[in-house]
Amino acid sequence: MQIQQRLLNLTFALFFLLFCGTVAYRAVEGDHWTMLDGLFMTVITLFTVGYSEVHTLSSSGRMLTIILILLGGGFMAYAASTIAQMLFEGKIREIWGHKKMRKQINDLKNHYIVCGAGKTAQEIIKSLKGNAPNQFVVIDIDHARVEKLLEENIFAIEGDATSDEVLIEAGIERAAGVAVTLPTDADNVFVTLSARGFKSDLFVVAKAEKIDSIAKLRKAGANKVVSPNIIAGARMASMLYRPTVMDFMDAALAGDNNAMKMEEFRIQSKSYLDGKAIKDAEIRQRSGAIIVSVRRESETIVNPLPTLVFKAFDILVVLGTSEQISNFSPLTKVK
Repeated sequence: MQIQQRLLNLTFALFFLLFCGTVAYRAVEGDHWTMLDGLFMTVITLFTVGYSEVHTLSSSGRMLTIILILLGGGFMAYAASTIAQMLFEGKIREIWGHKKMRKQINDLKNHYIVCGAGKTAQEIIKSLKGNAPNQFVVIDIDHARVEKLLEENIFAIEGDATSDEVLIEAGIERAAGVAVTLPTDADNVFVTLSARGFKSDLFVVAKAEKIDSIAKLRKAGANKVVSPNIIAGARMASMLYRPTVMDFMDAALAGDNNAMKMEEFRIQSKSYLDGKAIKDAEIRQRSGAIIVSVRRESETIVNPLPTLVFKAFDILVVLGTSEQISNFSPLTKVK
C-alpha cells in the first residue's frame, strides 16, 4: 500500500473513532452527557492520557471505554508503523538515489562540470540539458539548489567546488570541460587552478565579475573567460545597430529545430572527410550543411576556400537545420 494511502486511512480512522466514540458515550450515558463530554472522554481514552472521567461511568460506559482503549491501542500501533515506514523508506530512497547517482557519475567520460548553480549557471544548465542531457554534473554548496536539480533528474553534488575531493567526486579527471561560475572571482581563480592541475587538456570556461579578474583567470589556466558586464554591453550594442543579425545568431545558438543552428564537429582519423578537399567532399549534396569555419591547431579559418583539405582533428563549425546537421555528423566519424 502506498504511503499516501496509509496516511489517508490514518486520518479517516482517527476522525471516525472520534465521531463514533462521542456519539456512543452520549447514547450510553444519557442526556446528562453533552457532546463535548463525549468527545473529551473519547480523546482521553483513545490517547490514554489518564485524566479522570467526566462523570461516573455506568457499566455500559465502562464496556465502551474498554473497547475504545483497545481500538486506541490498535490505532496508535498503526500510526506508529506508518510514520516509521515514511521515515525509513524516505531515508532509504534518498541513500539509494544518491548511491545510484554516484555510480552514474563514475561512469561518465568526456562530460562537463558546472561549478555553482546561480543565475549564470542556470542558463548553462538549461543549455546543457537540451544539448548534452545526462552528460554534465553540477556542484553547489546550497542544499536547496541541489535538491531542486536532483528533482529534475540532473546530476548534482552538494559540496564546495573549491574542494579537490568534491571535484574528484564530480569526475574532474575524466571531464571534457568545466564551467566555473562561483559568486566570487577569488573562488573562480582557485577552482580554475585546481581543475587545470587535475587535467592539463581540460577546457575551462570561467566567469569574471570584475574586469581586472579576466587576466588573473587566464593566467590561472582558463581557456575562455566570460564577463557578464562586457557580454551584456556588447550584446545590447549589437542589438541596436544589427538586430536582424542578432536574431539569426540567437536562433542558431539556441538550436531551434525549426530554424538554422550551429554545431561543431571534430574530424576523426580515417573518417569520410579526413584528407578530402572541400570541393571534393560533396558536403552540400550529402548533408545540405554549410562549413562556417575550420579550427586547425591554433588557427581558425573562416569561410574556407574550396581547395582546403580537411585533416584529422580539425574542428568544423557547421551551419544548417537540425536535419542537415544530423546528416553531416556521420561524415566526420569512422564507420
